[in-house]
Amino acid sequence: MSSSRSLAVPFVLVALLSLLPLAGGAQDATPSSGELPAGVEVVASGLTNPRGFTWDADGNLYLALAGSGGPDQIAVEGTPLPFFVGPTSSIARVEDGCAVPLAGGIGSLLWTEPGWIWGAMDLAMLDGQLYALLGAGMPDGPNGIYRVNADGSIELAADLAAWLGENPPEFVPFDYDPTGSWFDLEAGSDRLWVSEAVGGRLLSVTPDGEITQIADLSVGHMVPTGIALAPDGGAYVNHETVVPFPDGAATVIHVALDGTVTDAWTGLTAGTDLVMGPDDVLYAAEMATGNDDEPPYLQPGTGRIVRQTGPDSLEPVVTGIDYPVYLGFDSDGALYLTYPAFGPDAGEGQGALLRLDVSGDLPISLAGLGELAPSCGGEASAPAPVADTGATASVTIADFAFAPPELVVAAGETVTWVNQDWAPHTATAGDGGFDSGRLDQDGSFSHTFTEPGTYAYACAFHPGMTGSIVVE
Repeated sequence: MSSSRSLAVPFVLVALLSLLPLAGGAQDATPSSGELPAGVEVVASGLTNPRGFTWDADGNLYLALAGSGGPDQIAVEGTPLPFFVGPTSSIARVEDGCAVPLAGGIGSLLWTEPGWIWGAMDLAMLDGQLYALLGAGMPDGPNGIYRVNADGSIELAADLAAWLGENPPEFVPFDYDPTGSWFDLEAGSDRLWVSEAVGGRLLSVTPDGEITQIADLSVGHMVPTGIALAPDGGAYVNHETVVPFPDGAATVIHVALDGTVTDAWTGLTAGTDLVMGPDDVLYAAEMATGNDDEPPYLQPGTGRIVRQTGPDSLEPVVTGIDYPVYLGFDSDGALYLTYPAFGPDAGEGQGALLRLDVSGDLPISLAGLGELAPSCGGEASAPAPVADTGATASVTIADFAFAPPELVVAAGETVTWVNQDWAPHTATAGDGGFDSGRLDQDGSFSHTFTEPGTYAYACAFHPGMTGSIVVE
């Protein structure tokens, strides 16, 4: 399906267009994966555009996946570059290296060059309720903050797009989207905090949906991104800046509850996220450093995590990262990191969530790590074998659906999935018992089911695609 409509490009990456080194060049020549450095653990890999994450009171880890766009093309006025949209974004619970779908069918918007994706952007837990910041809305809902329920249903908590329409920023940049380029979501003691990057806003939102502007940060077009709540009740805010992303041009500001803005940390570069560490020190993600004054500007493999050592000084903590995007600390004081912010081929299967012990020798270098193999793949430990009956059954993947969605087979029967779609898909069990890996058009995968039961599965690229195998 193809349609044409006016769509404001919702992120400062519009200034890059074809200038980033993502569709070819160095990013295509990804080195083979090396051994993990000391203190680094892969929590999940083989992810598609991982974004923000959070934990509940029981320590369960939830992750936003921005998706890979979709089959519907949008022609954007003023640019020859296509955008693709579809309900491929999701929210997952991370278990044993697998991103187990919790809520799917969330809107995803792919800008084909440089490959940036908007979808589920960040998560936060407030009073036991999981909230999601959606940057491409729902198929029938706006950009905003949504409540995510235990059964996977989601419901609008705050219509941020409508609020922006009624409250334009003081300065409207050329790349402004009136529905918002939402970036970070944080939970305070009684309300949520959210940043809007291109329009330059810092807002607070109560659980009943009351939206309050803390500060208009639009003047200067510094592109506010990550938020770290301050002990005094205000917040620290990181900035990405715009091309050519010069070294030292980004600043972390402190925003008081009355909207007063002061510099808190200068000398940063291309900031994405910001977090207060367990040592009460600010940690910031720098998307890329040593950037050029001319295209392609951003340099792959130069991203860093740094921590503040003074008002205008820093210490590298992690180096050699491909475009880090979100940060967080767990209850044990370990640093978590998602990357890359974007990549070729819609970023499918290229993302990872890492856990790093930053209490030892620093900095930790990830240079040369390469693209990690999927952490949720292969066969699970098999129970006692059941004789193969020789019988086979098949599931067809077409039009972004599994057909039939539920297939009944006998124990010992083999099921084969065949992808007849133009887009790549997977057949990935929710319990990790089987995973086809990426299936391109006409690709197939077979698995023999030996034990009776119901086996739910989904497409890892498009979690809204689900199916089940019932073994009798």
